Amino acid sequence: MAVATVFAGCATPAAAPRTTVDQNTGVSLIVTDEPLVLARERRDIAAQARDYLTLVAAEIDEAGHRHLIMAVHQWSTIDSRTADERPTAGAELLLVADGRDFRLKPLAGALVDEYAKNPALRRPDDAEVITTLYEASTDMLAFIAASHTFSASFPDSFPLPFGLWKDGRPALSRLLAAIGSPN
Repeated sequence: MAVATVFAGCATPAAAPRTTVDQNTGVSLIVTDEPLVLARERRDIAAQARDYLTLVAAEIDEAGHRHLIMAVHQWSTIDSRTADERPTAGAELLLVADGRDFRLKPLAGALVDEYAKNPALRRPDDAEVITTLYEASTDMLAFIAASHTFSASFPDSFPLPFGLWKDGRPALSRLLAAIGSPN
């Protein structure tokens, strides 16, 4: 009985989206508890060389005005001095889930300036990172969360696709359950 009590006290809390509130503005940010990470092999440059995309879905709630966004962090293990392609901010992103295309156009303006470098959006901190924010929808996130296959590419710049590296799709479902349906 004592052993059961000890193990019950050590239970890991269930995964859930993280909420932060800006103390100055009152704006809340609800972020997936786990990102989607995609990678593309770059064996043309070196063994184990990869470009990565870290995708983080979030809801921004400004006094009841809610925005769903997808923060996309581009980074690489390739030394920037030898890279033939460098990430660029503001490129159109193509997400493909179970053969369905989602073409995302980058957001611009104050929203991007304010949130692109917000640490709550899980920006990788051990690499040179380019972050672009895209508008998301509940339908798109729900479709991706339920998909069996998922990839991404930048069709207008360097179309080689990124494949799933770390699966954060269950976190998308948890985010959608936590936020309900945005206005």
